[in-house]
Amino acid sequence: MGKACCIGVDIGGTFIKMGLFDEKGVQYALERLPSNALRPPEMLLESLVQACRNLMDARQAHEGRVLAVGLGVAGKLDNQEGRVVFSPNLPNMAGFPLAPLLEKALGIPVFMENDANVFGLGELWAGHGRQVANWIGVTLGTGVGGCLVTNGSLWLGDRLGFVGEIGHVIVDPHGPSCACGQTGCLEAHASGSSLTRGITQAFHEGSPLPSWLCDAIASGSLTPEHVDKAARTGHPRALDLFRRMGWALGLALGNLFTFLGIQTAVIGGGVSQAWDLFFPHLMETLKTTPRMLDPSKIKIHRTSLGPLAPLYGAAHLAWQGLQERAGDST
Repeated sequence: MGKACCIGVDIGGTFIKMGLFDEKGVQYALERLPSNALRPPEMLLESLVQACRNLMDARQAHEGRVLAVGLGVAGKLDNQEGRVVFSPNLPNMAGFPLAPLLEKALGIPVFMENDANVFGLGELWAGHGRQVANWIGVTLGTGVGGCLVTNGSLWLGDRLGFVGEIGHVIVDPHGPSCACGQTGCLEAHASGSSLTRGITQAFHEGSPLPSWLCDAIASGSLTPEHVDKAARTGHPRALDLFRRMGWALGLALGNLFTFLGIQTAVIGGGVSQAWDLFFPHLMETLKTTPRMLDPSKIKIHRTSLGPLAPLYGAAHLAWQGLQERAGDST
């Protein structure tokens, strides 16, 4: 008989990524589809239901079952009601009761948590976080998310629906505007959207850009990968955007390290694939910003789970939720 599994889902501003995992963290299937963030939330739900059913059918074909779904969603959440309160990168999801509607459609339990928190759960379950008691997690994607792990457990604060929102720590009050409505947030300097916005601004200012980059901007198909490619071919504006990213990350982490008295961070998310372009600038900033710390003892890890970290975490959230429900019923 096939193993029972849970589905882990990471809903980002660009893609919905999904995976099937058993209780020990063994991965069985993966799926990815566009999140279509600007479409009505009912359409996102419909796509999500169909994708979950596909994974459930695939597990059933191997004589296994899917027991629950774990959702990682960007933004401020009402976990008790399973509702998205506010999400800068999924604006149409505001107020939408995603978890209960998905649970009703699938007929199995659905658990929801902030996407950066499920990244942290994934690292705790199967990544670098297993070996470190205290650390800060950072996810670099369409936006910037964060989490805090203390004594080997995810810090949930006062359960206000948000926690560890490092992306909305202001690193430069006079910096670029952020999707949250503030100015100079880390997310406005160190996210995929900040990279594409920076290159688009250069285009409108008349800065010389490669023709393929101009075509991507003009067609509305520009992605962070285009900016990465431009930096690797030596384009000064693209290189400067990654320099700014590293500086802003170093400043934010240095301040938090100083406040919390810890010295380890784990960084993941799609934009972290440009590691070699921003990491040296991050470490250069960390040599001078947190004066209370010994720079040689600061540890910045790149996720060992790659883009699957939030999927591991969301699946782990589902397994934990099932265990808690079983405990409540005894």
